[in-house]
Amino acid sequence: MTIPTPTRNDKFSFGLWTVAYPGRDPFGEPTRGDMDPIYALENLARLGAYGVNFHDDDLIPFGSDDSTRTNIIERWKKGLADTGLAVTTATTNLFTHPVFKDGGFTSNDREVRRFAIRKVMRNIDLAAELGAKVYVCWGGREGAESGAAKDVAAALDRYREAFNVLGEFVHDKGYDMKFAIEPKPNEPRGDILLPTIGHALAFINTLDRSENVGVNPEIGHEEMAGLNAAHGYAQAMWQGKLFHIDLNGQTGPRYDQDFRFGAGNVRGAFWVVDTILAGGYDGPVHFDFKTPRTEDDKGVWVAAEAQTPLSSSVRGVLKSKCTGPS
Repeated sequence: MTIPTPTRNDKFSFGLWTVAYPGRDPFGEPTRGDMDPIYALENLARLGAYGVNFHDDDLIPFGSDDSTRTNIIERWKKGLADTGLAVTTATTNLFTHPVFKDGGFTSNDREVRRFAIRKVMRNIDLAAELGAKVYVCWGGREGAESGAAKDVAAALDRYREAFNVLGEFVHDKGYDMKFAIEPKPNEPRGDILLPTIGHALAFINTLDRSENVGVNPEIGHEEMAGLNAAHGYAQAMWQGKLFHIDLNGQTGPRYDQDFRFGAGNVRGAFWVVDTILAGGYDGPVHFDFKTPRTEDDKGVWVAAEAQTPLSSSVRGVLKSKCTGPS
């Protein structure tokens, strides 16, 4: 079978944090240097990508002054214009800086919770300016390592308060933007709140503006919990809540491996593509992977280029089954 060449119509996108991942892990320092965001845009455009996603701190170093921030944003806008890439989603880093050691929205420290909301608001303004339609929310630090560390009911109250405040912020600003919660069961916390698609969907029903909040499931995160990712995607679509998708690879319940899409469980990857096509999902297809730390810069772009063939091939097979031979 001929593997289709990806086009912009496929709406493939990549996180700036994926291709710029320097190879750091909990036991080792980076094996690759920092990557210029514009260099990332140019290479993604060369590979035929449609869009790019970013955390605020991926683009603008934490603590940058206003002048530095403005200069970085203007350079980023020019890079987007020159490459033709769209900003499909944005998100906020509420997990790297030590201030978020106990979470952002659910931290036991009220001042941290207020700071987290302000940090998100500032990046929502930038995301709207850049044309992003979906704002992804991954609560990587919203959890605990021990049962006595956090009152779960109180934490969920705080989580709900943050989403209600941000929902009103987007509504009052008149932004054409929806939120997508990204579930994950563990890592970096021992137990993360809203660990699966089902937990997130139940939580969304409690929000003031629940119609504007959906999910952004990641294959690896669902499989870390031993779940069937395709079934989770199907339920999210069944409830009208699949606002964005993250595709990658995982080998069962272990640490978050972030393999390229199709690695680890190729059969499961096939059924995810089948599910989203059958369900009519037509949004951006985001590859949330990390190039192994054993690779150099050249290997980063080989890995990025390797994301799309499986998705394109499965799409081609499924479409040919639906339409018959030409």
